[in-house]
Amino acid sequence: MANPDSIRHGGALGAGPELRSFGLTHFQYHDGDRIGMIMALASLFPIFLIVMEVTIVLSRREIAGLLLLIGQLSNEVFNLLLKMAIQEERPHLHLGDGYGMPSSHAQFMGFFALYTIAYLETRITTNTLHMRAVQLGAGVLGVVVAVSRVYLGYHTIPQVLVGAAIGMVSGLVWLVLVERVLYATSLIDALLQTPICRWLLIRDSRGVSDIALAEYRLSQKPGKHN
Repeated sequence: MANPDSIRHGGALGAGPELRSFGLTHFQYHDGDRIGMIMALASLFPIFLIVMEVTIVLSRREIAGLLLLIGQLSNEVFNLLLKMAIQEERPHLHLGDGYGMPSSHAQFMGFFALYTIAYLETRITTNTLHMRAVQLGAGVLGVVVAVSRVYLGYHTIPQVLVGAAIGMVSGLVWLVLVERVLYATSLIDALLQTPICRWLLIRDSRGVSDIALAEYRLSQKPGKHN
């Protein structure tokens, strides 16, 4: 029978190389702490949102979704550059590698929440109740993720607050760039005509006030299913 210690540290065949955890999805909390478990799950939301955004781009082929994804990824690169420049340690070094200022989770959610709320406010003119629910959800989700980083000990309060603030400013700047530059100067039309966008069948349906309703009505046309 294998020695339990050998299994714990390297398996029954020997110690082997040192094991590392995949930090992107590895969050620790105290055993028996139900709130900690919820906070750990909340810390996964940025990953869920990136997967959601990629899925939306691939399934809907909408330029609006692609621009959100590009802005979100650019915000992540900006966060990495800031961390390398500031080099402030996390409050508890044993919880993970990398610098803590500013919090990437808080910056990610700050960008997502601000961009989502402002975009819906400026673009959606119908079904306002549903829009308000989505805006509220984005805001609450951003707060919960930010709180989770402090609760679990991965960041200090200043690291989270700075991250959230930078994320919101970045989200606002990106939205202004999209609205006041890409759309106002018709650069969006040139972008849609690029080979990659044409190959991916990227479209712009922003002129349709309720795309879901429009697609539903199209599917109900007489003879559609004949």
